[in-house]
Amino acid sequence: MSNSQLKEQQIFIDRRPIWIVIFDRLRRYIALSMFFGIFALLLMQEGPSDLSPEGYKVLCLFFLCVSLWSTNLIPLSITSLLAIAAVPLLGIMEATQAYSFFGNKAVFFILGVFILSAAMIACGLSTRISIWVMEHWSKTPGRLVSATYCFAGISSCFMSEHAVAVILFPIIHEIIQSLNLKRDNSIFAKSMYFAMAWGCIIGGAMTVLGGGRVPLGVEMLEKATAGQKTLGILQYTQLSFPLVLLLFAGGWLTLKIMFPPDIHDIEPARKALKQKSMVMGRLTFQEKGIALVMGTTLFCWFGYGDQLGIANIAIISIVALFVLNLITWKMIESHINWAIVLMYGGAICLGEVMAESGAALWLAEKLFSGLVESGIVFLIVIAVLSTLFTTFMSNSAVIAILLPTAISMGPAYGIDPVVATMAVVLPSNFAFILPIATPAAALAYSSRFLTLKEMVWSGSILSLMGLIFYVFLLLVYWPMIGFQ
Repeated sequence: MSNSQLKEQQIFIDRRPIWIVIFDRLRRYIALSMFFGIFALLLMQEGPSDLSPEGYKVLCLFFLCVSLWSTNLIPLSITSLLAIAAVPLLGIMEATQAYSFFGNKAVFFILGVFILSAAMIACGLSTRISIWVMEHWSKTPGRLVSATYCFAGISSCFMSEHAVAVILFPIIHEIIQSLNLKRDNSIFAKSMYFAMAWGCIIGGAMTVLGGGRVPLGVEMLEKATAGQKTLGILQYTQLSFPLVLLLFAGGWLTLKIMFPPDIHDIEPARKALKQKSMVMGRLTFQEKGIALVMGTTLFCWFGYGDQLGIANIAIISIVALFVLNLITWKMIESHINWAIVLMYGGAICLGEVMAESGAALWLAEKLFSGLVESGIVFLIVIAVLSTLFTTFMSNSAVIAILLPTAISMGPAYGIDPVVATMAVVLPSNFAFILPIATPAAALAYSSRFLTLKEMVWSGSILSLMGLIFYVFLLLVYWPMIGFQ
């Protein structure tokens, strides 16, 4: 009999007291009962007089969803679906309107991201790119992680961070597959996916090209000030680049310390990928076609993303792939993580309902009451709220919720509306903690190599770094260049 068979036949006796064993077996149900019980008790209470009944119910639902998202007692996607269903059931909003939020353009964009990535994986194009990356960028696992991190960060300065994640995700997937790494214990795989997500998130904060947050903030600023105040492209970069550079260095050190590669040789992967390349032969018509569509997609995201919408561009690109018969649904369906799509849609729905019901604005205003005495404290509190909110909802929703409050309350503290805008927009980029905050983090989590606990712990460190570097901008750098 083999050792593995003997191991399977071994019987382990749990010698702990029976009450500990029972509690251990039932702790998940106890925690769920506690959360839902508190939720029910809160609903039975009468809400604040200055908040509508609907708004109070949304806050109760927000507490429940945050608790479930944070503990992962049930899958994140199921919590998001619960949020969508609970909105009409609690009488907060009509079902038609609540479910329509699921059709947000961000949901279709991330679906497009998965399909475009799946096309690159299925046709083998990502394998060829992986070979080039491994041959020209690094010889060791540590250098490969650094190269991935730098590529993601630099590229996200000049195009949508989501687009960069689309490029890198299938490449990393191929490298991990070639090394036959296991999802439960591969630190190198974790470092690669974190390098992709963190690089994209941090680099996207450098310029207005990294995402839709800055254009949204500028538009709201101009409307709130009747066009008297604005935030230019170069001005934004001038104000943000010290924070981005410091956070980029901090993220690299965090990667090195928390996720040092547990393998010392990637030569097996190099040989495996080279062998694949030889078997694949020259570029096929399908690969060339998909590469052309991907290149066109990136060009449109970069040049016409604001005018056409990055979600619209992604969908048209997918249609083009099918019209040109470059992919079939069977090729890509196994690569689409529907759980992430559902999770993202539900989170966006909850954020939109909080904004529409006035619950988010009420919560933000209450947090200032009696606590804020000076303009500096006001700006720091705004930044902390922006960081907290972007953990549980999209950063665009955070800006839509917080920026009107920040601009309207700014004059009471003698704060320029542009400064208040930067105080909301910059920290809204610190979307490191949960995968629901940004598609780059959602893509990394969808690999199933990262656990929620690892994302929360390491992401909290980066978010704290971001806030510390923001305070440096506020107290040192901005006054030094006359921006205050």
